[in-house]
Amino acid sequence: MKNEATNREKRRRRRIRNQILAYITLIVIIVLAVAAGYLGIKGIMGYVKGYNDKVNRVIEEAESSVAAELAGENDADYEQDASTDSSAGGDASASIGEDPLDELIESLINDMTTEEMVAGMFMVSLEALTGVATVVQAGDGTKTAITQKPVGGILYSAKNFKSAEQFTEMITNTKGFSKYPIFTAVKAECGDSTDFGMDPSGKASELTDTDSVKTAYGAIAAKLASYGVNMNMAPVAEIVAEDGDASLQGRTFGSDATAAAPLVNAAVQTMQEAEVSAVLQKFPGTSVGTKTLEELKNSEFLVYDMAIKNGAECIMVSHTKASGVTGDDTPASLSSVMISDVLRNTLGFNGVVITDYLNDSAITGSYSSADAAVAAIQAGADVLLEPADYQEAYEGVLNAIADGTITEERIRESIYRIYRVKYQNALNEN
Repeated sequence: MKNEATNREKRRRRRIRNQILAYITLIVIIVLAVAAGYLGIKGIMGYVKGYNDKVNRVIEEAESSVAAELAGENDADYEQDASTDSSAGGDASASIGEDPLDELIESLINDMTTEEMVAGMFMVSLEALTGVATVVQAGDGTKTAITQKPVGGILYSAKNFKSAEQFTEMITNTKGFSKYPIFTAVKAECGDSTDFGMDPSGKASELTDTDSVKTAYGAIAAKLASYGVNMNMAPVAEIVAEDGDASLQGRTFGSDATAAAPLVNAAVQTMQEAEVSAVLQKFPGTSVGTKTLEELKNSEFLVYDMAIKNGAECIMVSHTKASGVTGDDTPASLSSVMISDVLRNTLGFNGVVITDYLNDSAITGSYSSADAAVAAIQAGADVLLEPADYQEAYEGVLNAIADGTITEERIRESIYRIYRVKYQNALNEN
């Protein structure tokens, strides 16, 4: 009798899984259709947005059909089996349907080549991708470039923006050319800048309460989302004294980490609620110097800790040398101590780690594009931002995989985190 109950439980789980996998197969087919140009990116996102509801309905239907089948069996035997199903069966449903996003992402990754996964870890400008000096439209050149190397993201600058209509069309076309969903990113902080058609707002240093922060970043997020932008390299999460780094004056929420933390968190939450991924910049800070880990936990890290606990999706890691923590002069962006040990393990961040600009002299003065890209991945970074030579960096990572320096599993880890953010924004629209 026990074996019979066990067999029924196995059949029950198998039916649930098979019906769920049928929907996953449908999603994969749609992705392939997008690649062939039969559906636009909005089409796949529309399917993804309804994915959670579909999975829940499938589970309910499977539960009902199995229950009906079991009801026809021996009554006494069924009573025993039903009590087992109420606990073991509930757990099985939870384990399968608890996070259907995992199933979708795994299906997508399984269909990607190694070359596509590696390209998906890069975020570059359209200029770097196409070789054109200044890009203001996405035509055949963009289509060819992004088809050959399906990068994970495009970072737009003010020179790419001429008008709202032009910018929206360029982003829409670029998304349509890409085989896979991409990050379309800009850097738009609160303040007096009118880049990307923004209306001026108070500088971060002038915003002292969460309501004013939400108002400022809510307006920014709404405008970016209207263009099709889904990532913003903001807010600045550092704390800087009045006489500190001149380049950060006015851009931070002050020098007191305790006061700054809720303001940074408000900016992050406001953007993410609008399906624009916020990128906290720049961990661990530009002036950490020789501070120890304990000192940082009680100062700069308070800001990151609150944002992480509230679901921050992306964090940019700077090229700062945090010798007080790492014990050497390795830039934080290439340091496994800072990314894997501190940011991921100590602070518990499971989201997307983006490097600071890899074409910065702090990197190019000591590393080739290939070496920097490989070192960043080994350290735990997911997105490699603007290497000095994209082609060299891309080939360098592929060579590192071929010779065993980097495992393909390590690449899959980053692609998984990247797609969780990309698809989560779509699902949040539900």
